[in-house]
Amino acid sequence: MSEKYVFVVGDNLACRSNSEDLVPLSQLDLLLEKGQSSDPPLVIVPGQGIEKDERDIVRAKLRRRGLPESMLMDLPLPMLLHRHEVHKHNPENVLIAGLRKVDDQLFRATLRISDRQEMVLDHATGSHVTGMVIQEAVRQMTLAVGERHLLAPLETARRFVISSLQTTFHKFLLPLPTQVEYTVEELKRKGPNRMRFRGRCDLLQADVLAASGSMDVMVIDGQRADQIEADHIRVTTRALAELYAEKQGVSEHLTLGQGAAS
Repeated sequence: MSEKYVFVVGDNLACRSNSEDLVPLSQLDLLLEKGQSSDPPLVIVPGQGIEKDERDIVRAKLRRRGLPESMLMDLPLPMLLHRHEVHKHNPENVLIAGLRKVDDQLFRATLRISDRQEMVLDHATGSHVTGMVIQEAVRQMTLAVGERHLLAPLETARRFVISSLQTTFHKFLLPLPTQVEYTVEELKRKGPNRMRFRGRCDLLQADVLAASGSMDVMVIDGQRADQIEADHIRVTTRALAELYAEKQGVSEHLTLGQGAAS
């Protein structure tokens, strides 16, 4: 290659990187200081956590050193999915972008991780994407495919109930450009707002499988789900109250017995 490609990622996504090929944003100045007269010339590639604001920071760093802003490869940022499609309130916690349908069973998207994503903020184990973020990406991709492509337009409230979720890690998933593929493996419809489906979600970097997951989901009427949840709360709180009352009675009995013995 006639250029040296360096991938810059969010600080919270590469807290312990010692690589010259993958550097946190906060260490970019050191890299630029070394690379001002580098041969071959540097090309800065935005990785995960380098969103619009972070790209503006990179450009400002380049300008301060009299370096061309064109050193930053201006990769397009695919549009994040709507919050209701992945069941999140905060847009910074949305992980799936650019969802598209390939055919009736296959769907593709891009992994897009903010450096302020809830599970990234407490990352303390190196420069790979944590397993919990990968599981959340599998969950969000599954929900998004269901909401956007498998269900009828929303008429009444509905709930997605997870029956099972499995994740397999084939290699470290790095905080770099990642493609997400979802394949529907089983689908049973019981009405416009009721179904059960299962699929496989693969996360690939440079066309190599890094992690995969499978989720079995039931979609049921929202009011019915609320009633099931309310019934469960009532049964469980009563059972726990009885246990605590029983323990309290035993404790009081032991206390009275100790008092009599003394």
